[in-house]
Amino acid sequence: KQDFGGRMMSGWGYSESPLIDGDRVICTPGANDAIIAALDKKTGKTIWKSSQPADVGRRGRDGAAYSSVIISNGAGVKQYVQMTGRGLISVAADDGRTLWVYNRVANGTANVPTPIVKGDYIFCSSGYGTGAGLVKLSKNGKGVDAEEVYFLGGKTLQNHHGGMILVDDHIYMGHGHNNGFPICVEFATGKIVWGGAIRGAGSGSAAIIYADGNFIFRYQSGEVALIAANPKKYDLRGSFKPAYVKGPSWSHPVVCNGKLYLREKNVL
Repeated sequence: KQDFGGRMMSGWGYSESPLIDGDRVICTPGANDAIIAALDKKTGKTIWKSSQPADVGRRGRDGAAYSSVIISNGAGVKQYVQMTGRGLISVAADDGRTLWVYNRVANGTANVPTPIVKGDYIFCSSGYGTGAGLVKLSKNGKGVDAEEVYFLGGKTLQNHHGGMILVDDHIYMGHGHNNGFPICVEFATGKIVWGGAIRGAGSGSAAIIYADGNFIFRYQSGEVALIAANPKKYDLRGSFKPAYVKGPSWSHPVVCNGKLYLREKNVL
């Protein structure tokens, strides 16, 4: 806020994970003249700033959201893609110029999930009844176009928060606003393979990670579940509730060197 005049789209604080890319740090101040910025990682000097385009769309609100920047080489162009308060914005990695925007996935409260990249495609979702969509990138002269492949309404597919993971050709996540109903979706088509109405081991949104062929769902209510990365069926392999739960349990679980780490407020 002090350096760029940045702002969030709503009242919660900055929560992105800054992206380290070579000698640069990519972050999202959320200012109209610095919606995304590239800094020298050793000095902090600004390399470039991206202005939010005037025609970004009407859905959502100005400012940074709660996602993290990802790298795409879609259409043969290296670019940084971020979910902002106005939806997806892509800027060129070399100079920060805007390449394309996708406003339909934005909501006016909090755009949280980090989008998923696969080749020339970007998958995105947000909660508060919004939905999920897939766009395909194609070269257009010196620019890049983003064409919608499909969009699914919020009743069919929405990730409130907790994240989405692509394994092979399927996306797994917790579906529903303030719900973590396990669901498996075919990336290319948006077809719901299984799930969407399964309550699962806990309640509330689910923060998920992937390890050794399984997903670990950590529910807002504290329960932790092990679910197989199986595109054919929902396969719950076990669950437990930690002795210390001081909910809501929103922090993402971490697996490192064969151990599962859970942070609950100020307790690990």
